[in-house]
Amino acid sequence: MQVTGNNLNQHKSLSIRLCTDGFSFYVSSPEDFSFIPFSINPTVSLTANLKEAISQIPALSEPYKNIYILVDSPSTILPFEFFEEEKVEQLYAFNYPHRKNYTVLYNILPKSNATLLFSIDKNAYQFLTEQFPHAYYYAVETPIIEHLVEKSRLSETQKLYVYFHGRTIHVYIFNNGKLFFANNFTYTDVNDALYFILQIWKNQGLNQFTDELHVLGDLPEEEKTLKELRRYIRCIYQNNPVTELNLKAEHANKDIPYDLQIITHRGI
Repeated sequence: MQVTGNNLNQHKSLSIRLCTDGFSFYVSSPEDFSFIPFSINPTVSLTANLKEAISQIPALSEPYKNIYILVDSPSTILPFEFFEEEKVEQLYAFNYPHRKNYTVLYNILPKSNATLLFSIDKNAYQFLTEQFPHAYYYAVETPIIEHLVEKSRLSETQKLYVYFHGRTIHVYIFNNGKLFFANNFTYTDVNDALYFILQIWKNQGLNQFTDELHVLGDLPEEEKTLKELRRYIRCIYQNNPVTELNLKAEHANKDIPYDLQIITHRGI
């Protein structure tokens, strides 16, 4: 179940991003911010890596007004009318039957009238709740989807958003501010990614001349990717989180994941 936040009278917030290829810690205040990437040891457990990070990073032991924990794990999204809290594990296992020793969490997406289910290692979740008992837990997709709902309302054209992070692509289609398609794909090279994007564009009946493709995150082979996409789609936009979120110039760091920028500077 979603964990609620605290009421500490502090000015700083802490955002923690958990991913299998490394952790990210983002400390922000009205005056300053710091971004701390942390390389993990793949031979030990997620919990052991978290303990090591906390022992090495003094900022993690300070009090914060808000603490956000973003979890990069397989997720599934369903319309809110089909959501039943007591069946979250059953619903999640329907799509991911082989994941074991995980706690299933969920986020309500009020702007999308949907619910997103995701999972986190049980031992790591227990450790984090002990260390940060008032933290909010989110899937990495949650801040992205809720942010894009608002952006998609700026014009009446259909919009396909592609979010790259690591070797995963998340794809969303919005029509008049309403989410009606969501999918993700793990790819090995840029040609796989291009094929996946263009097939979705074609299968969902988007117009290559009037509808919009928005590219977010860390693009693989950026120049080649955009060049190939422009062969088939006229209206392509590459989103810049600094201008989009009205951030200071010093926040222009490509190493900071897009979802982490959103949740830190806009919240949910």
